Amino acid sequence: MRRFYTVFIKNPSVYLLGLFLFSCQKQSTEDVNILVEPGLKVERFVAEPLVMDPVAFTFDEQGRLYVVEDRGYPDPAEGGIPDKKEGRIALLQDLDDDGRYEHRSEFVGDLTYPNGIMSWRGGVFVTCAPDIYYFRDTTGDGVADQKDVVLTGFFDTRTAQIRTSHPTLGLDGWVYVTSGLNGGNISSPLYPDRPAVSFTASDGRFNPDSYEFETVGGKSQFGLTFDAWGNRFGVSNRNPIMQVVIEPAYLNRNPWLASNETVKNVSKVAAEAVVFPLHKVVTTSDYIPTLMGRSHQGTFTAASSTYIYYGRGLPVEHQGNAFVCESAQNLMQRQVLQKDGPAYSAVIPYRDREFLASEDEWFRPVFVNTGPDDALYVVDMHRKVIDHPSYVPEEVRDQIDFVSGKDKGRIYRITKKDNEAHPDEDYWFSGEESSEQLVARMGGNFEWENQTAFRLLLQNEEVKPQAVIDLFHSSQNSRQKVKALWLLDDKGLIDDVTLSEAFHAKDPVVRLQGVRLAGNQASVSSNLRNELIKAAEDTDMQVRLASALVLGSIDGDDVVRSLADIALRDGDDLWIREAVLSGVSTRMATFFDAIVHHKDFATASPELLRETGEMFGLGGSLQACRKIAQDILKQAGVASDLKFSTWLGLIKGLQQRKDSPQGRNVFNFLMEEVNQTNQQAFKSELVEKANQESDDIAGRSRALVLLGHTQITESMQVFRMALRSTEPLEIQKAAVSGIFAGGSEKMAKILLEQEIWKGMGPEIRSQVVSSLVANDQFIPVLLSAISQGTIKASDVPAVYRNRLMNSANGNIAARAKEVFQAIESGDRMQIYERYKRAINNEGDAVSGQVIFQQACAVCHTYAGEGGNVGPDLTSINNQPTEAILLHILLPNYEVYPTYQTVMIQTSENQYLAGWMMNETSNAITLKTAAGNDETVLRSNITLMENTGQSLMPEGLENAIDEKKMNDLIAYLKKGSLYNN
Repeated sequence: MRRFYTVFIKNPSVYLLGLFLFSCQKQSTEDVNILVEPGLKVERFVAEPLVMDPVAFTFDEQGRLYVVEDRGYPDPAEGGIPDKKEGRIALLQDLDDDGRYEHRSEFVGDLTYPNGIMSWRGGVFVTCAPDIYYFRDTTGDGVADQKDVVLTGFFDTRTAQIRTSHPTLGLDGWVYVTSGLNGGNISSPLYPDRPAVSFTASDGRFNPDSYEFETVGGKSQFGLTFDAWGNRFGVSNRNPIMQVVIEPAYLNRNPWLASNETVKNVSKVAAEAVVFPLHKVVTTSDYIPTLMGRSHQGTFTAASSTYIYYGRGLPVEHQGNAFVCESAQNLMQRQVLQKDGPAYSAVIPYRDREFLASEDEWFRPVFVNTGPDDALYVVDMHRKVIDHPSYVPEEVRDQIDFVSGKDKGRIYRITKKDNEAHPDEDYWFSGEESSEQLVARMGGNFEWENQTAFRLLLQNEEVKPQAVIDLFHSSQNSRQKVKALWLLDDKGLIDDVTLSEAFHAKDPVVRLQGVRLAGNQASVSSNLRNELIKAAEDTDMQVRLASALVLGSIDGDDVVRSLADIALRDGDDLWIREAVLSGVSTRMATFFDAIVHHKDFATASPELLRETGEMFGLGGSLQACRKIAQDILKQAGVASDLKFSTWLGLIKGLQQRKDSPQGRNVFNFLMEEVNQTNQQAFKSELVEKANQESDDIAGRSRALVLLGHTQITESMQVFRMALRSTEPLEIQKAAVSGIFAGGSEKMAKILLEQEIWKGMGPEIRSQVVSSLVANDQFIPVLLSAISQGTIKASDVPAVYRNRLMNSANGNIAARAKEVFQAIESGDRMQIYERYKRAINNEGDAVSGQVIFQQACAVCHTYAGEGGNVGPDLTSINNQPTEAILLHILLPNYEVYPTYQTVMIQTSENQYLAGWMMNETSNAITLKTAAGNDETVLRSNITLMENTGQSLMPEGLENAIDEKKMNDLIAYLKKGSLYNN
């Protein structure tokens, strides 16, 4: 192929302003006005009728272009099997070699909703839930005659927007796919004897030759990409770039590790994930009461197909950048990735424009990838409406045109204006290349050529190691070095010498591969073992993280000492702590001893000591736990905060055990063999720190919580002082936690004293209510406080009220029904109708801001301030007034799945309620109404259910009358320019 045919698009000179409703969107025109980053050009590469409704593509090694056409989208709003299967895979070819793709073959038809594609062994994998297909043309007529279902069982019960997609080849030779926020029971019809792999929402991978399937970390919607170093990134609508920092398999090897973070938001999310469209757009989500508070205009609402670019087609500063499609607002954003400790963070390079944006509301970028010339290619599905009718209220569905554009579709090519890096006619792969020739092309000038050669070598059974080793030594391109290392590993040809050289490479990304690949070896040689231990001291934090993960599976006291080195150096970092602690489950005593007697112990992170203590409390013997607690007290010169942190962790871990010494109080159990002098000295340290007004809020908070476990008489006055409204919020919250830690009704009643309760803000009150409900012994205190009028019945969320009124304890159930009678018997819809008649859209926004801060900010963020328990309300002004009112007064009318309350009962009869943040095989983390993150080991859960309800309390009309409601809604409807 000599050149690529180009049709230039004119750039607009000004931004369009104004609001265009669906009913008056302009008709699509032949020319699309696209504004692109200066110095670049946009060219229409292919368009209808060659392609229609494209959503993904792949170029194979011979330059053939396979395009996925999701013509049936959207599937029926009410679900069910479609009347006809309109999905297609089109094969486009340049048969006359003039650089223009002019010939179309219908490679595959009769599909439901295909959405992803990847080249492999002369054919393509296609994701089309419930199946992953392999299609191949063995006769050369442009039509697939081999049609295999290689994997099946991916759930297709939710809309076509939420299904497995994006088959993507990893450096390890496995094909990774998104979960689509869905689950499955995955099996291969080609291997019927294999058991199915069942999972909820989790990304996965499969071997492209044996079709073994495994789950991996991450929950990506429509988009999955790798950087050149093997780091994996996903995307969902409101989260443009999410990095899988640690695979759950590492965390699962330690059954006593309560921490379960695996994914980091690399980019800004929700209201902070700003975009700069060329005009204001109303999306269907603006009409949805169920999406109350989910920011839209000016922020990502449909992030998809994040792709990390390397190549020659764009300027060099674009290499390693991420590109994210935003179809709802007709643009694509560029984000610059930068190291952030052992992971990455991203920033946008400019704040007044986008990398690419269109004035045409029909321009719907849904997929981005590179092509043979290293240009960036963007798929435009080209629809009048891109949203799905399932997410639109039934009463307005017939007003929205979901059909127009089904006969259209484009793919655009973006490159430098002065780009001269065009492939020549000898560029394509013939299929007859030797492995040595393929290795040479893996070291070629084009990144697409390197990637394609790498894939073909993975498919090649006769790779000779020396050519690959020579490329590793000779190449000045770290990306090529990395590919060479992984290719050798995949073929079982890597040796200790080459790996050792990788460990000593100048570029840390190459050293990173050495560590990772050493961990892949069935048995680590003494040489590699030594290299891994040295890597624990690498200057690069990402290398140290990988070292911690690999060392965690290797035996030896020297290994434990290396893990201790990493922990003490980087213990303030969440990911390093998780990596280290994941590998010390059976040797926690040795690890703790190495920490305590380390020369740098005085600089240890308190959080490291707390998490280590909790792990020990969960998994160590009772006697060993007591010894650890006492050993830390004996250490000379140890900061009090390190002692407090260790004890807090030990107590929390011990309290969750089935053999917990609860009857003796865990604090007293740990103190049993400490002499009275040392006991008194430790308690005095606690009281002093808890009373100390200083900048060390975190240290004082830990002291307050631990003080509650002591149950000493001095603590009552300390807590009273800490609960003053003049104290920082963190201190007040710690005091509440400390009071409930002691398990004393007398202490709990302090919180309900009139002067103290009156001085509490809404966040502290929410924490008190949640804590009173969490333990049966405090429920009578709560119910009495409601009867006496101290606490309003409306302060108790419906999910808690329901549990109390349905308690197995007859006395509790009867009293709960009595105190909640008034709020439960009222017809909330009548209240809504009464308020709706009073809303006149003439409220005072200034007064409304005060009401928001008093009644809403405990859970919701607005303009960058407030809590993060419920949805961010920054762009709620797009919602109809009635929808805002409905969800203020009837929070359980419709609850978005993300925020539905999960109720957990633990083995020690504690109750927790919140929406699920994270989960692994070992643990679940809930976000509670108080804004706390509570992690519970699965082994400690006796009951778990999704209530379908919101954590938001009903009855806000008791605090917000009609006038105040007018003011509050005026404030919310005012909108915010936060971060935009």
